[in-house]
Amino acid sequence: MTTLLSRRGALAFASAFLLAAGFLSPARSQSQLSDDQCMRCHRHTTLVTKDERGLQRSAHVDPKVLQESAHAGLSCTDCHADITKIPHAHDLKPVDCSQCHDTEYHEWAAGIHGNSRLNGNLDAPSCVDCHGRHDIRAPDDSLSQVAPQNQPKLCDTCHGDEALATKYDIPVVHPGTLYMKGAHGRALASGNDMAPTCSTCHESHHLRPVSDPESPIYWQNIPNTCGICHGDIAEKYLDSVHGKALMQGIHDAPNCTDCHGAHAVEGPESPTSPVSPERVSQSICATCHSNEKLNEKYGIPTDRVLTYESSYHGLAVKRGSKVAANCTSCHGVHDILPASDPRSRINPNNLEKTCGSCHPGAGKKFASVKIHDYRSPAELKAASIIKNLYVLLIVSVIGGMFLHNFIIWLFYVIEKFKKARKEQGIQRFTVSMVIQHFLLLTSFTTLVITGFALKFPNAFLFRQLMAIGMTEPVRALIHRIAGSVLLAVSIYHLFWLFFSRQGRNEIKNMLPNLKDVTDVIQTMRYYLRLSNQKPQYDKYSYAEKAEYWALIWGTAVMGITGLCLWFPVQATAIFGSWVISIATIVHYYEAILATLAIVVWHFFFVIFHPEEYPMNTVCLNGKVPAEEVHHNRTVWLNKLIKEQAQQEKKEEKKK
Repeated sequence: MTTLLSRRGALAFASAFLLAAGFLSPARSQSQLSDDQCMRCHRHTTLVTKDERGLQRSAHVDPKVLQESAHAGLSCTDCHADITKIPHAHDLKPVDCSQCHDTEYHEWAAGIHGNSRLNGNLDAPSCVDCHGRHDIRAPDDSLSQVAPQNQPKLCDTCHGDEALATKYDIPVVHPGTLYMKGAHGRALASGNDMAPTCSTCHESHHLRPVSDPESPIYWQNIPNTCGICHGDIAEKYLDSVHGKALMQGIHDAPNCTDCHGAHAVEGPESPTSPVSPERVSQSICATCHSNEKLNEKYGIPTDRVLTYESSYHGLAVKRGSKVAANCTSCHGVHDILPASDPRSRINPNNLEKTCGSCHPGAGKKFASVKIHDYRSPAELKAASIIKNLYVLLIVSVIGGMFLHNFIIWLFYVIEKFKKARKEQGIQRFTVSMVIQHFLLLTSFTTLVITGFALKFPNAFLFRQLMAIGMTEPVRALIHRIAGSVLLAVSIYHLFWLFFSRQGRNEIKNMLPNLKDVTDVIQTMRYYLRLSNQKPQYDKYSYAEKAEYWALIWGTAVMGITGLCLWFPVQATAIFGSWVISIATIVHYYEAILATLAIVVWHFFFVIFHPEEYPMNTVCLNGKVPAEEVHHNRTVWLNKLIKEQAQQEKKEEKKK
């Protein structure tokens, strides 16, 4: 590979050697100037000049560096031929490398870099930009800028400049950095001189754009370019269904870089590689074979990916299995052939062997099992009938079970509610508070359903809602109506808190205090059987206070972000473009947090708590049974008794 990489560079080195030995005679100036005369000025490190761009650069020449370069033995005027006297003119012509390196120069001039440079684009690299000035070394010298191990960094000097990439519409930025992350770059860094570098694929001097049919990186030429190193693989690929299609001019046919990548190439052994066993089916094969336009264009069945993913193989691979069959296990990797080809692994005559590679002893019957669900019309009809019967069975049986158990649960809820009405409970919620809770419950539940329906449209529940008419416009309308109800209830609640006596009393009762901390400790001690003393709460326990303030916070966050997403034009005008992405993230994760909090925390205390089951009925009539108050809320009970005694004293004084 060193020979391949440096073949043209070696010509330059040989030319320089022959010049130094006196076998060739370059076009020298007639000047009798000696190098010592030049060095009288150029030995100074402070000497500067201006380049073609008018930018200042050092004109210092280190004699040691020059003697260690590939041009050692040449005199200064061999290259700077227009210098005939000292002092010389300031506007010297650029060194003409073609006087010795004619072949390389014309290759460069015909390429995209040289053509652009010769047409006045000073951003395009010239000889010195890649090879250096006075420190030029042979390409196989490790200190050379164009040595294989240094090429990625050299090329990234320009191709890693994002400003240049934008200016000239360069599609790939930082290719050298990407290359070093890949298998080729790691091999090069480890000292493997056979690893391909930039010049292996792009050529050294005659670099052509990817759109040029003569370019080695032109889409139809890539297999042959990769075949420089991977000859056997390229031969198999070119004989495959993909390779033949590519050679016929079908641009949609995948080539090497479509599957392996262009710069950060990874082998199948890397778990991050798109061609790794656990990723190849979804990352590579599905890219084309699940594309409806491509399938229709080339007459490819549209269900290949879907039927594989629903099979055991597909499901196991999704779960990270490295041994379950992926697409390449059956179809091949580079040698993919149509089933009609006798050499194909999926040819009917070869299926026993293909299946037997994972399933020893697989016979014809086993091999006839359809992985992609290809069935005869009779089989498809039978499958459809069985599927519909099971759907009906699931809906009727599970639905019947749910209805049966719901009736039992509802019976006990009603019984508990009747009992609570007969008993003299203690009023904790007013009618206004009960209504607020009901509106909060219905709007929040509606928001959860309609919100997650947008995020997870393929979930069973949301597909059924779609089937009965909850299309996106309907879902969006219902979601916004529910959001408006929630915001309206929240605004009313704030006014109620601050502008009514009952509200002001309630917010005082909801304020956290030191007793809440001791209640948490005592509750855990009691239920862990470390104490026999059952904790006693005030009107609102620490659990209810925590949930209330979490509700206030969550409603504010969901309301603000929801309005930003509802009115994106106005939101971006006020806050800036960043607000939409941030609002989307916050709205989604706050919705998850709120939903889980309700299910795990609130439902436990009002439904699943052994002392509350089947349901706490305070949300229905606002009353807490006297038995519960005596059992769990003696702190609140004592306050009520004290308040009642004070009220009776006031009434006696009035009398």
